[in-house]
Amino acid sequence: MTRSRLQRIASWSLLGAVFLFSGCASLSPFAPEPPSERITQLWQQHVQSVNAQTDWTLSARIAAHSEDDGWSGKLHWRQEKDTYQVSFNAPFGQGGLQLEGGLQSVEMRTSNGQTMVAEDVESLLYQQLGWWLPLHNLRYWVRGVPVPTDEKTPLLAFDEEGQLARLQQLHWQIEYLAYRQVDGLMLPRKVYLENGELSVRLVIDRWESGDSDDGH
Repeated sequence: MTRSRLQRIASWSLLGAVFLFSGCASLSPFAPEPPSERITQLWQQHVQSVNAQTDWTLSARIAAHSEDDGWSGKLHWRQEKDTYQVSFNAPFGQGGLQLEGGLQSVEMRTSNGQTMVAEDVESLLYQQLGWWLPLHNLRYWVRGVPVPTDEKTPLLAFDEEGQLARLQQLHWQIEYLAYRQVDGLMLPRKVYLENGELSVRLVIDRWESGDSDDGH
């Protein structure tokens, strides 16, 4: 993100604590003017609209990096209410994996013919990739909204247009670099996620809602 964009970000949290990300691993408090009541109402309406769209599909390019390793490939995600089908495909014949699951269990199929079943999708991904990738949380973050949770209130930062620019939640920092309009909703096109141990970059090439027959 450029310095000029950083200077334009108006940041706030729902509890009034205000922070701006000053780097990948630290936060610096500051006190800008709070957003207008209109922007607050528009944001709340936006979150309700995004969460109400329970069926959606995305296709994206993904790159993940830790201190010791890195991986890049393509991601395809289809969500139907609480069930999902997710595939990771690496380039140049490096293999991939497919996930199919819901709230109770998940099945993983790898490109070498292995099949594994577990209750926890994050554990399965760690076994295969060596990283704790928060797939359940990504269901929300990839659409530009916080995870509904009773834990600590997320910290939010908005740009001058009232769009979510940065989010800190559940030990992750998420930066939204670009959006596109999909069926009347502004959905992320470029997303960067980081938690101090793993960084993930997503470029979303295609969004589909459950009510549409074509991508955007």
